[in-house]
Amino acid sequence: MNILITGGNGFLGSNIAKRFLDKGNSVTILDIKQNKFSLKNNQAKFIKCDLTKMQSLNKIRLKNKIDVILHCAGQPSAALSFKDPEKDLKLNILATLNILRWAEKIKIKKFVFASTFNVYEENNSAVKIKENSLCKPKSLYAASKLSAEHYIKCICERNNISWNILRMFNIYGKGQDPTNKSLGMINIFLTMALNTNFIEVKGSLDRFRDFIYIDDVVSAWYKIVLSNKTKNKTYNIGTGKMTSIKKLLNLISGLLSKKITIKESKGTPGDFMGCYANINKLKRDVGFTPKVDLKKGLKLFYNWSKEIK
Repeated sequence: MNILITGGNGFLGSNIAKRFLDKGNSVTILDIKQNKFSLKNNQAKFIKCDLTKMQSLNKIRLKNKIDVILHCAGQPSAALSFKDPEKDLKLNILATLNILRWAEKIKIKKFVFASTFNVYEENNSAVKIKENSLCKPKSLYAASKLSAEHYIKCICERNNISWNILRMFNIYGKGQDPTNKSLGMINIFLTMALNTNFIEVKGSLDRFRDFIYIDDVVSAWYKIVLSNKTKNKTYNIGTGKMTSIKKLLNLISGLLSKKITIKESKGTPGDFMGCYANINKLKRDVGFTPKVDLKKGLKLFYNWSKEIK
């Protein structure tokens, strides 16, 4: 199978690329830049491309027909979407529109989109979220992701391209940039704990999340792409388990065998108090079961973090 991954040099994209390469597929990566922290995929073909400019896509000359586009590129931070709304719009909506137009041009069969749990309404009386739960974005990031979902459904169905929308919960693990202080709660906290004895938490320690290790996320993507039961469906990708921020910090402290001072500060715009994924649909359709629990995942991430120093 010939796979094309947008944002294939990023955290999610590089891990997905490695899985498809390991399984004997051909992988082409479209990205604006290289990333020194991402997994190295030497067998993948890299094409430098700015998805916000249609002319950049139109310059691409492919040797082989692409079967599937995995659209992982985008602006991934709720907090940053408020700081630069125009950039968020360009990277999440305009870039998606352009890659969809290009997908029509090169006649692909399947389009898979990296979306987010942030598109859902925060509902503290129903914190386990299903795919048919109400969507009501609290951040510009979530609004742009939800808009991109609608573009995908409209354009793909008009052009007979099968689609999947994958709403991912809190991903962490190898390949995540430790210098990025705006992305990945576990990444941010673990990096702080490794460098100091102090962690600043923006928001309440009573908040809770569904933390899923990157290898489990990649397994879900791989199963969805290969399955004949997933056509034109949206899926939650999480563990189906909730973990409080307080418990997470205790696990990090135990992992590093050091006492950590915690400071609570003002929360970030668009943040949820708490939610976690109902993954029954994913289990039913592709037999997905997460294999890496939080304690094991933290250890794997910690060991990888030490290797890249």
